[in-house]
Amino acid sequence: MKIFNSSVLLLTASIFLSACNTSQQTSNRLKDSLLATNSSDSSILVYASGLEKISPSLQQEESPVYTKGDYNFFVTIISKDSVPVIYQEFGDSGEYGYIEKKYYLENGELVLYLEKSKQALAGEKPNFQFKQSRIYFRNNVFLKAEERFAESDSLIKQTQFSLVDQNLVDKNKQFDFQTLQDAVHHSGEFSLTFDRIQSIARGKNYLVLSSINSGYQSSYQVAKPDSIFVNIQTNPDAFRGKKLNVKYNREGTNMIYKGAELGF
Repeated sequence: MKIFNSSVLLLTASIFLSACNTSQQTSNRLKDSLLATNSSDSSILVYASGLEKISPSLQQEESPVYTKGDYNFFVTIISKDSVPVIYQEFGDSGEYGYIEKKYYLENGELVLYLEKSKQALAGEKPNFQFKQSRIYFRNNVFLKAEERFAESDSLIKQTQFSLVDQNLVDKNKQFDFQTLQDAVHHSGEFSLTFDRIQSIARGKNYLVLSSINSGYQSSYQVAKPDSIFVNIQTNPDAFRGKKLNVKYNREGTNMIYKGAELGF
């Protein structure tokens, strides 16, 4: 227990102090699994809470809002000393609900996965289920999983988490951080090019980028056209298939166009 308490102090200190990295003795997987029977999940929550408190002062990178089918999402990467410590994905499916995923890392390894969702249920009347789940890891070893359900966002905060049967959890699930990085850095299947200008009711125009291979799109509402947008609108064929560096402000999952330039 003295060893465990020291680990908690080291985790807390690493968040709130800019101290030198300290070397720690590693444990084999069997020993680490045995430690999971203690309350090590509480130290992981303390670590994640500490990251959240200092996150406004950390480096943050955010992707555009991507659309595929009726699902819109964007990714945020929060880094400490140029090393990612939080990955966040927020996705919205309109009337069908939303999902938020958060990954907390320490020394490049996942220690906590959080998922919060609002999901429409089948029925004659609109009805939703709110769910939150937490999965804990240590040294890439699954510790435990827990979840809670409620009929509203306010009620779920008053509901206790329940332990999930380990037989129902994919303890060896692989989390794809590379795809999240690609989303932020406009690479891989998120390498989009100019597709079209889409006009809808009430005179709203959208600059649309897309990828034929992946099917992802990004749409930017153009409230104040600039010279580059006018040029694209005048001769869209000359720009189709070209990379655009679009500047924007995000409002929820809606992006407001603020300017663009060719290539990036």
